[in-house]
Amino acid sequence: MMNTLHKGAQSFMSLAVLAALSYSQISQATAEVSQVEVRACAALQFADFSKLEGGEAAANVIKSRFVQSYTMSDEAANWAYKYSRLMGAPVDRAAKDLPNHCLVEGYVTPTIRFQLRLPARALWNQKYLLNACMGFCGEVSPYPSMAGIIRKYATMSHDGGHTAYGFDGKWARNNEQLKIDFAYRANHVVAVVAKEIMEKYYHSKPQYSFITGCSKGGHAGVMAAKRYPNDFDGVIARGPTINYTDVNLVNCMDNAKAILDHNDQPILNLDDVAMISKAVMSECDGDDGIIDGVIGDPRICSFKPATLQCEAGKVKNCLLEDKVAAVNALYAPSLNSQGEEVFGGLPYGSEPEWLGWAAPQIPQLKPFYYYAATEYLKYIAYPKALDIDYDWRDFSYEDERQNLAEVSQFMNADDPDLRAFKQTGGKMLILHGWSDAAVPAYATIDWYETVDEFMSQNQLSVRDFARLFLLPGVVHCGIEGPGPSTYDALMALENWVVGGVAPDSLLTKKEDKSGKVVRTRPVFPYPLSVKYDGKGNTNKASSFYASED
Repeated sequence: MMNTLHKGAQSFMSLAVLAALSYSQISQATAEVSQVEVRACAALQFADFSKLEGGEAAANVIKSRFVQSYTMSDEAANWAYKYSRLMGAPVDRAAKDLPNHCLVEGYVTPTIRFQLRLPARALWNQKYLLNACMGFCGEVSPYPSMAGIIRKYATMSHDGGHTAYGFDGKWARNNEQLKIDFAYRANHVVAVVAKEIMEKYYHSKPQYSFITGCSKGGHAGVMAAKRYPNDFDGVIARGPTINYTDVNLVNCMDNAKAILDHNDQPILNLDDVAMISKAVMSECDGDDGIIDGVIGDPRICSFKPATLQCEAGKVKNCLLEDKVAAVNALYAPSLNSQGEEVFGGLPYGSEPEWLGWAAPQIPQLKPFYYYAATEYLKYIAYPKALDIDYDWRDFSYEDERQNLAEVSQFMNADDPDLRAFKQTGGKMLILHGWSDAAVPAYATIDWYETVDEFMSQNQLSVRDFARLFLLPGVVHCGIEGPGPSTYDALMALENWVVGGVAPDSLLTKKEDKSGKVVRTRPVFPYPLSVKYDGKGNTNKASSFYASED
């Protein structure tokens, strides 16, 4: 009886394969793409991926189809272009035609959805690129993989193991597995699955593998280097939320308390942010020797919010006392009861991004700091979710630190011991914008110095495998800040991984709305800073040099 059922199942699968490989599908093939390749793509949905890592990375391909002569819509092309810049892997702004490729969609158990685009066999550069999801994850975006295949990488994106929107943490309520997937497991298992799919499709695995991402996606690369040092040859970590607990429950929590009154109403508004931003720029723009709308190094800025406080009897074009107090709190670092710094404050120059983070974009919303802090606190931070009516203002990080430890130990990526990653030959580029209002660059600098200290104690140099670049005027996971925010980190990383050439500088570009490059400027590995030579064109990179000052 069982043998009969087995034969019946085989017959059913044979019919299914024939249906999947119908003439209408195969006829899309041209002289450049053989029918064999089209069939191989379609057949992926019938392959067995249930035994990967002993079943721990069991996966299923739901759909696989060969995409040929595909032109993106203007909207899709625009988003793919934006994502390419966000990923540090920019493509031509005018690019709309995708290379012929196999589009694969599926999931890894229990609920990690992914999309993988495989360039046609003749086009593939033998490399794999994973774009790690950012924020609280929750969706499979098609745009990173579109951007990646334009550069001929087999490119993947995923949802982190759950469905969500924005700063939504409800998916994690009392669900340890989803938290673990979100923290670190998802990026590992999708990489395992992607490489196996590539083995079946190309008959070879990638020669090199890279992971890139911003915010939580930057955290993902650092976490992978620590937990799975053999997964990726290269990591691009932009604006990384390395200590994820501190980012949400110290940085965002303290900022939320500073900018909301006791009725949880915003203290700052659009006009306030514009005024503060203008005043800071007026005070500090020239500190680097150039007036260019960019604060080169916020650490030397000496702006005082009190200069904007209203005089007696005035209420317009100035800040009332409660607003000044809120601004001071944003710039100030978070301290513990011993007066020790726990998390750095917002840098001067981050004000262009305050609308959204520190002041609501629309009246119906609260600032993003509030959502990041309260959703993480209620649903993610503890093994068992807090009471639904818990008052977030009662939370004290210092009092709760021990209770937070259980989740923090697998959620945070701040362990400085990256020796295993270095020993595998792995390389890492850490990028952080000085105008980042979500995750101040100071936190990344502190982490990098901790790694440097640890490696030095073990007679190793962090600069041999990981370099930090601080980008003036660049915001958090955005490309519209005042500074040059287009750079090819992927090429620099690949030159380091494949060619052995360490990046001593990174060329950044500023584009206008039409895509024309209007400014180029170098940035150098921390602790080096960029200095103007005092005589050259300030819009040209050749007019700047590296300085140890």
